[in-house]
Amino acid sequence: MPNNDIVYLLKFAPKEAFIEDLLNGRLYMNAAGYYHSLPGEQGDPLEASMAPGVCLYGYTCLPIYCMYTVRENDIVDNAVKIPMRMIQEFGCADGWIGIVQYDSFTRLADRHTTDDENIYAHGPISYGIPGPKLIREIFEGIPHNLVIKTPKYAYQKEYRIIGSQPVECRLIPDENHPGCKIEEYDHVKLDLGSSLADFSWKASVSSLEEAQDGLMLELQHRA
Repeated sequence: MPNNDIVYLLKFAPKEAFIEDLLNGRLYMNAAGYYHSLPGEQGDPLEASMAPGVCLYGYTCLPIYCMYTVRENDIVDNAVKIPMRMIQEFGCADGWIGIVQYDSFTRLADRHTTDDENIYAHGPISYGIPGPKLIREIFEGIPHNLVIKTPKYAYQKEYRIIGSQPVECRLIPDENHPGCKIEEYDHVKLDLGSSLADFSWKASVSSLEEAQDGLMLELQHRA
C-alpha cells in the first residue's frame, strides 16, 4: 500500500503520560516477542513468525513502536472516525490519543534511519501472506516478518517503527505452568532528539463525539 496518502499517525494510550512521551520525541518500544503473550487483539502469537502460520520466530528482540494510520480517504469534514474496537482493545476508553502529522514525523524518523541508524525501518504494515521470495529473504537475514501481519489485524491500520538494536531477553519461570519457562523482554525508550510539538497534539478520548460504532476525532492542527 502506498505511503503518499497517509496524512496523520495516531497513538492510543491509557495514560496521558504515554502520549506526552511521544510528543516530547521519546518512543517507548517493546520487543516484537513481547506481544506473543498479551491478551486480546493487542497480542499476536505469530508476531515475528518466519513463515505463515508457523511458530518459528526471528528478530523477536528487535523493538517496535506501533501507531495507527489515517489516510486521505479516511477524513470527512476534517475529522476521522476511530473505531470503538480500537478504543476498547487498546484499553483507552478513559485514555488519550496522540495525533502526529505524517510528513513531518517521517522526515524526523528518516534522519535516525540514515544518520545514527537507531531506527532500522519505519512504514505501514502490509496485511497478507509473504510469498516464497520474501520468506527466503527473511531466513537470509532481512526482517520482512516485522512489516507483514496476517489479514485478521488489518483493521488496526498499523504504522510501525522498528529499532535497530536488539533488547535483552531472558527465560523466567512460568508461574501458571510449573516447570516451564517463558520469555521476558526488556524495553527501550528511543529518543528522537527533538520535540514533536510543532506538528502534533493530543486529545482525550472522553472529549470525542460519538458516532456509529466509533468516535469522531477532529483533525484541525493547533498552531
